[in-house]
Parts: sequence; structure tokens; C-alpha cells
Amino acid sequence: MDKGQLIEYSIAKDGAYLDFPFSGGDYATVKIKNNKTGKYRIFAEIFTLNDKDYLTFSTDEETAFALRNSYPNLVTKGYHCPPVQAKFKSSVDIANMDNKSIKKFVDISYLRAKKMLKIL
Repeated sequence: MDKGQLIEYSIAKDGAYLDFPFSGGDYATVKIKNNKTGKYRIFAEIFTLNDKDYLTFSTDEETAFALRNSYPNLVTKGYHCPPVQAKFKSSVDIANMDNKSIKKFVDISYLRAKKMLKIL
């Protein structure tokens, strides 16, 4: 899966939309919004770092710990995440992970975002 395919997979989720919050347009965030409250959550961050394409995604603390232990040196603490978010966010080089796992990470993060926003 390449960066473009990952973005397409992520924005195909119900209610998902693409944003580029930083200058340069090479750091994509995929968000979901609760239209009743106006609050949103990022569930996928897709970016290039040192010529490698990465996905940063969110899980609960236990799942993040388990994934980092199951995939040492592949799933790492979320790139550039503040300490308060580091226990929930993980990053992965998409070229080094199979498509099924990448999609699973996006799905988990999407469902977590929906739950946090109380979107049923």
C-alpha cells in the first residue's frame, strides 16, 4: 500500500475528511467530526519523513503497548506526539507493514475516534 492508497482507504470511512494542517501539504490528517457538537478527532496521520511514508494512528493504551511489543522496531511511539498522547499513538513505516495490518490500524483508530466523539 502506498501513501495515496492509504489516504483513499482512510477517507472512504463514513464521515471522514482530509485536512492538511501544516504548510507544505505533505502531512495529511484524516478526521471525523461529530456534527452535533462540532468536535473532531484525527484518526490517521499520513506523512513522509526521511523519504519514508508513515501512518500515525490511535489505540487504547494496552493495544498500543501490545502492538509495539508484537512488532518491535516496526510499530513505534507516535512520531512527534506530546507525552500525554504518546501512550495512545503509534507510528508505522507503511512500506514495512502488510496491507492487512495497515488497514486494521486505521480501522481501530477510526472506531476509537467515533467512540470518543460519541458517534454511533
